[in-house]
Amino acid sequence: MDAWLNLLAFVASVGLVAGFVLTRRLNVGYSLALGVALYGVLSFSPKDLVDVTLASFDLRMLNVTTTLVLAITLSYLLQRDGSRIYSGMVSLGPRAAAYGIPATIGLLPMPGGAYVSAVIADPLYSRLGLDAKHKVFINYWWRHIWIPIWPLYQGVILAAAILNTTPVNVIRWTWPASVAAILSGLVTLNSVPRVSENGVPRALVSLWPIALVAVLTFVLPLPIAVASVLILYSLVERVGMRELLRAFKHGLNPNILLIIVGSLVFSEYIEATGLNHLLSDILGPYGPVAVFSIPLIIGFATGVEFSFVTLTFPPLLNLLNGYMLALAFAGGHIGVMLSPAHSCFVLSAEHFRCEMRSVYGYLFKAVAVEIPIAAALIYLLMTL
Repeated sequence: MDAWLNLLAFVASVGLVAGFVLTRRLNVGYSLALGVALYGVLSFSPKDLVDVTLASFDLRMLNVTTTLVLAITLSYLLQRDGSRIYSGMVSLGPRAAAYGIPATIGLLPMPGGAYVSAVIADPLYSRLGLDAKHKVFINYWWRHIWIPIWPLYQGVILAAAILNTTPVNVIRWTWPASVAAILSGLVTLNSVPRVSENGVPRALVSLWPIALVAVLTFVLPLPIAVASVLILYSLVERVGMRELLRAFKHGLNPNILLIIVGSLVFSEYIEATGLNHLLSDILGPYGPVAVFSIPLIIGFATGVEFSFVTLTFPPLLNLLNGYMLALAFAGGHIGVMLSPAHSCFVLSAEHFRCEMRSVYGYLFKAVAVEIPIAAALIYLLMTL
């Protein structure tokens, strides 16, 4: 098939996915599956389609699937520690806790996790006298500061699989994007009042599973690291078999499984058609702009945290070298955070009874700070 027709097929498939997600006619997994199927049918003969599809079901897909299922299972179990997390974070000071609670819950890659952090942090936000839009901004923004670097995030895991590397290697390049997100999230710090409230410092020990995952990620393959922590947590906390099975059922979410399979099949299709080479030739002179803006656009259009990875990294593969990867994650992060279709934005606004449009003043300020910080960090590191 002609390379330019492949490009048209890609645009059509991405448009199909974005259309279904935005209109909420289908969830992300089914939307992605249809988009990938459309690209495959338009790009291959029936025999080649079968061969390329089967080739994508390899050890890489098994590792990614296992990791995400275990990560979501562990996240589900850790929700029971919400009150201890609150008490431990408040012991660091109410202002620190206001940001720290959603940031800590953000380390648990669960769908709609911003709702969990909203419920936990709400009493503190009310004590601080924050208005609804301020509550939404802090909870929503700080829940997502780890998107570029946390090894359990779907985007990092899928990026590593698409780039055929490890999550640790991805994080080596993407950390400037996360630093920029953290610093830009402090734009409202001066308007958070100082109050006194006592917490229990010992309760911070409840964060040990998260810390242990972070450490083991650097010494063990990610599926083994997560499985080890899950087993240890279940033994230490005496998790019952019924609760463990319920957590695994949550981890075996069909939507998540479809996203994993669809993403890696899509990557295989794009590599087989050579679309990544075509886009590399076309966008090469505009590389930094392309790898920043295209994930931003896709992230904004879909409102799904890892959609910018699944839909844009395969075709941009040849351009994602070194700190260009940080640019891609920075663009994707900004896109999804500004998207009105982001489920965490919707859930946060609903919980705090706030009009979403009233939050955009804070979001635009944060983005206006994030872009120059990310650009400066990446430029500095590229010139060293």
